Amino acid sequence: MKLSHSIIVSILILCLSACSMYSPTYFGSKYPATKHVQSFYASTDIKQPFEVIGHMNIATGRSEASQNKTRQVAIEKTKEIGGDGVVFSEINRQVNQHTTDDYTIKVDVIKFK
Repeated sequence: MKLSHSIIVSILILCLSACSMYSPTYFGSKYPATKHVQSFYASTDIKQPFEVIGHMNIATGRSEASQNKTRQVAIEKTKEIGGDGVVFSEINRQVNQHTTDDYTIKVDVIKFK
């Protein structure tokens, strides 16, 4: 009984940590939700006036599937906070001694003027 309880708790913790891997950390202003978000990789690509309303940091992996999931999470969070666009501006790598490398994407959330 005690062993099965420990296994269930371990599986639950693993599932919760997997779900939170792509959970963005957001700091900034919030507006009414939007339905459409444009993606950019440099602010110089944006052809209309805008302002940065906040910043996000999102964990990601090296695989293409992981990066696509991260991109989709950023867009969904931006819709939720009322942004019109995201600028994927930086990828950071943190090497941990006891785990694999951790990658995070820096995202600027923009609102068109």
